[in-house]
Amino acid sequence: MRHHRFFNPSERAPLRRPLSGDVGRPLGRANDENEGKPADEVRDLRDLIAWLRQRLRGEHTVRACVLTVEPVGPSDYLLLLGEADPSGSADPPRLKVRLDAAESEAHRSLTGESFDPATLVNRRIELRLQTGMRQRFGRGAGVQARVLALLSIGEVPIDGELDRERTLQRLRLEGRRFGPETWVEPEDLHHIALIAAECGDARRDVEHVLRPLEESGLIRMHRIWANFEGPSAERSLADAFERVSELHRDHGLSATLVCRGGGPVEGFRALNAFVTANAALATAVPNLIVGLGHAGTPPTALDAIAARSEPTPTAAAVLVRRLVEGTGARAERALAAFDAAVTDDLEAAARIALAQATHAFEAAVQDLVDRADRHLRQLDRAVEQSLLGHLAKATTTAAVPQAASDPAQLPQLGDGDGAPPQEPGLALVTVAETNRVITQYDQLRSDSNLFLHFHDGTVFVRVVPISVAFH
Repeated sequence: MRHHRFFNPSERAPLRRPLSGDVGRPLGRANDENEGKPADEVRDLRDLIAWLRQRLRGEHTVRACVLTVEPVGPSDYLLLLGEADPSGSADPPRLKVRLDAAESEAHRSLTGESFDPATLVNRRIELRLQTGMRQRFGRGAGVQARVLALLSIGEVPIDGELDRERTLQRLRLEGRRFGPETWVEPEDLHHIALIAAECGDARRDVEHVLRPLEESGLIRMHRIWANFEGPSAERSLADAFERVSELHRDHGLSATLVCRGGGPVEGFRALNAFVTANAALATAVPNLIVGLGHAGTPPTALDAIAARSEPTPTAAAVLVRRLVEGTGARAERALAAFDAAVTDDLEAAARIALAQATHAFEAAVQDLVDRADRHLRQLDRAVEQSLLGHLAKATTTAAVPQAASDPAQLPQLGDGDGAPPQEPGLALVTVAETNRVITQYDQLRSDSNLFLHFHDGTVFVRVVPISVAFH
């Protein structure tokens, strides 16, 4: 907790003195003993601390507001004092004072009424303090204060539950929309606003959960510091919600976290105020998530209007972490579905391409087979015709000398006017069963199957004997 160190330049201790003077002489306990010493005297540190202790010791009457009350032992309490009047300071003054059982009993005796120090929270008081300096282990010197007397106590604050119900009733009469129905599931949780006290356990708990996500680049935190206690808390929270609205216009926030640590019920008064609730609803605050107090803290008006209400700041931060993890899981499922769709499309396209290639290959092979068959047929026909031509020439050459002995059977070489002889029409006669060449009539047999080969084709014939009468 922050403690004040009082320092007045006009009253600072002398730090230097001539070397010829006394070096180790103590300052003494009276203030006037040191005020008359030269400003350049050199003193030991313990002498300086003793001088400061004398300067800070005294009695003071102050007006302040009690922020928190903490029990210390069976009957003593620590009061955290803050500013009595609202102010816009970002660093309001704070001072812890000790209220002993004797001062509490003295106040009871003076007023004649029962007195519970817990009822001082969020009240303006006037009290007389005794201040001094104390050494804190590892933290240096600080101011300590003790209550000497409670001079006056302000009016009893309105009960927090009544404040909450009055605020919610007013919002309902105005037709305002709030609560879980305002939640919009974020698709890509990235920009997050955090409203918290700058110094407190709530900020530490939230950042302990979310800082790893921020450092990895999954989210970006926008921190807004606000006061949750004291007279200026309502205005501070309203300004914080206005800042959230500006961030939402600039970055498009996915969620807004409002976190506050635990404490007495009276410390949550600002969260039940209409000013705070109205600011949270009047501005563009997306997906309001609150984590206020501890599990036993009564719900506030801000809990009722929030889209999500968690019992502690840590639980609120864990909710945000689960949302980020859900976004990652959805992204993984989407990528897996995309990969599967791409794979299916590629496989379908590959099957179509393979079928087309196979069909084209088969068509090309069939075309090659057809062309090869045609070429083979042409080649067979050419070989056959060449062979028949050679056989015909050989048969004609062998038959001409034999036919010359019978001039009556020689073919006519031409007509009477000397025209050139015509080429014989019959080229070759073969037996169908044995392919034997028939060159003479005597080689024919009755019912023989013959092929008559001409220059322009082949015909199949059967030998049938007939009787011909010559007259």
